Amino acid sequence: MTTTDGNTLDDRTRRFLRPVLRRFLRPLLRPLAFIALATLGLAACQEGAAIEEAELIRPVRLITAGETEDLTARRFVGRVDAVSTVDLSFQVGGRIADIPVRQGALVAEGETIATLEPDDYELALREAQLQYDLAERDIERKRELVARESISTAAFEQSEIEYRLRRVALDNAERNRDHTTIAAPFDALVTRRIADPYANVQAGTPIVRVQDVTELRVHINVPESVIGLVSNPDMFRIEAVFPDRPDEPLPLTYREHATEPDAIAQTYEVTLALDVPFDGTILPGMTVSVRVSLAAARAQEMMTLPVSAIDTDPGGDFRIWVYDPDTQRVAPREVALGNVGEDRIAVRDGVAPGERVVAAGAHLMREGMRVRPFESF
Repeated sequence: MTTTDGNTLDDRTRRFLRPVLRRFLRPLLRPLAFIALATLGLAACQEGAAIEEAELIRPVRLITAGETEDLTARRFVGRVDAVSTVDLSFQVGGRIADIPVRQGALVAEGETIATLEPDDYELALREAQLQYDLAERDIERKRELVARESISTAAFEQSEIEYRLRRVALDNAERNRDHTTIAAPFDALVTRRIADPYANVQAGTPIVRVQDVTELRVHINVPESVIGLVSNPDMFRIEAVFPDRPDEPLPLTYREHATEPDAIAQTYEVTLALDVPFDGTILPGMTVSVRVSLAAARAQEMMTLPVSAIDTDPGGDFRIWVYDPDTQRVAPREVALGNVGEDRIAVRDGVAPGERVVAAGAHLMREGMRVRPFESF
């Protein structure tokens, strides 16, 4: 031990001071140690209580009832098509006399599309008519002869066969003459003139391409997770949005879908119909954005929630957990359910628009449990 002036205490002095210090300092150290331990214990208890309190406030993901469109809307690239596209042709060969229609024109059913020069077919028809008239007179004469037994029955039957053959030839000549004209098979849009007047064509050569636009179709390809949604018109709304009119969505109606997926993309083709009359502003071949949303459920006074938000009570009834922002607690609410979609379900009764509902982990909730909205990690 060293003194304040730098001199070292001798052993005798140290032996004298040690019991004195022990006698006077020990009573002071004991309360100080108790105070220190109490302080540490209190701090630990407070920290444990804070941890326990934090653990009781469970983070949950919430969804606002009624806000379904933005969460469920899906967009797909579609293509506008006609109901059918047909290449019209003559069923007989010859020289084209006229193609009176122009490309892009609308023609009514039965309207003339193209004609062949009919002279050869008119002559063939006149010849067939004369042959038929001759056979008809012959059969009438032989009918009288066979009645008087002037000719054999076999001769009469041969004349009867000849008469029938002449009838067939006449019908065939009439049909060929009629086939020199192509008429519109339906109300159609003339999309292309493939041949020109005065050209010699064979039977079956495409002359004019027309499309049935009595109803415009839209084709989209969707994955398997969506195919069940677009085919449920009672629950979903499907709209077409064109680039030149983004603020004017047009309603689409489901028609059919393929049940065999594309071999490469593994998607299914869905056929939809535009619920607007054809006016020439929307044409087959155009690209369109197709939006599938749940707004139809809202129109039927239903809302949709994620399937994960639905829980069951001990009695087996369906319920949801509604969040109270004032108390930060959740409470169960019995609900009536409607149609089930791919990952959402329609709620007919039991929830009001704007209420906040636990969207996931509903089975972990307890009545009165304190929760906090989960934002992000």
